[in-house]
Amino acid sequence: MAATVNVRVDEETKRAVEALFSNLGMNISTAVNMFFKQALMEEALPFHPKVKRGHIPLKERLKNDAGGYKAEEWDTGSPVGREVL
Repeated sequence: MAATVNVRVDEETKRAVEALFSNLGMNISTAVNMFFKQALMEEALPFHPKVKRGHIPLKERLKNDAGGYKAEEWDTGSPVGREVL
């Protein structure tokens, strides 16, 4: 037995995903079902939401860092990590 899920999305996005999924040989319903099933298998979102690089300046990301790192004057966009000693 199938259930109905209603989702509101702007028309431009709908047309774009319809074209994308059509090129992949499926429709929106199939893609959403795949998304739901993958989420259930992973017990999480099947993708990793991210803030765009540069949204939070490097200086701000490092400000409260207990490692004592100093922020550079520029941000390379590379992930910020700890140096292995």
